[in-house]
Amino acid sequence: MQFVKNEWIKMWSQKNAWIMCGLLIVLIVFVAGMNKYYDVDSSTKEARLAANEELLAHPQEMLASGELMPEDEQYFNDEIAMIEYRIANDLPPSNAMTFTEHMDLSLTLTIMVTSIFTVVIAAGIVSSEFGTGTIKMLLTRPVARWKILLSKLVASILYGVVLFAAGIVVALIVGMALFGMDSAIALSIVDGQVVQETVENTFIKTTLYSLGSTIMTIIFAFMIGTIFGSSTLAVSLSLFILLMGSTATMFIAQYDFAKYVWFANDLSFYAPGSMPMIEGLTFTFSLIVNIVYAIVFLAITFGYFMKRDVTA
Repeated sequence: MQFVKNEWIKMWSQKNAWIMCGLLIVLIVFVAGMNKYYDVDSSTKEARLAANEELLAHPQEMLASGELMPEDEQYFNDEIAMIEYRIANDLPPSNAMTFTEHMDLSLTLTIMVTSIFTVVIAAGIVSSEFGTGTIKMLLTRPVARWKILLSKLVASILYGVVLFAAGIVVALIVGMALFGMDSAIALSIVDGQVVQETVENTFIKTTLYSLGSTIMTIIFAFMIGTIFGSSTLAVSLSLFILLMGSTATMFIAQYDFAKYVWFANDLSFYAPGSMPMIEGLTFTFSLIVNIVYAIVFLAITFGYFMKRDVTA
């Protein structure tokens, strides 16, 4: 525990750790502010009525044209019914930003930025020691090498957790201040009747699925940084997989071996609103593949570090 504390203090003594945390907070506030600036006014009953009536004009014009196919006509009739339902029940227009939508956007943004910044930390936490030569002094202590390496990995993951928590707390505060606490209201037509339901809160599910994906990328970056002693290479490869993994998966999805590739089993594919890019994959299978790769990555990392000669 003391080694993790030492790495934690060392990490936060560097400016880049604070800069990345500050950038995340500024980005969340900026995006929320822009959403509020361009948001439809729904703060009063009169404003909600005016916004809904503005939305009502388009489907009414389309129906009045008399040039629609039967299915298009039904679509616009349904749109009119739902907008009139909002007017009758004093609901905000469908294009108004709500607290739930703000948090969905902020969560996606926070996960993406946290993943990128944590990869940068994990990639450089070992390689920087070799670059500056401080690794020699560190390893002269009567401490097992694996404990030193493990403390660096744990500190990197903790940094990501703190960064994520900071982003979500800021998003909650800004969201409540700008958009209130009202949940998004979804309307649908069932048997000719308008049905109202509150949009399900999927924050926890999305976070958990994305957490597994992020941790795997951190472990990969940590491995590359430790083996090659290059944070640039580690960051480049890790960000390529993080940002281009889905695209790469599409290219190899036609081959049988694709389902055994690590990034093709990205756990974030199982988050609400997403789905695996390779047909037949299940969460259990993808979880096992990720665990196997994690064990292999860690075994390679620790095995190499334990035997590496740092006396030169």
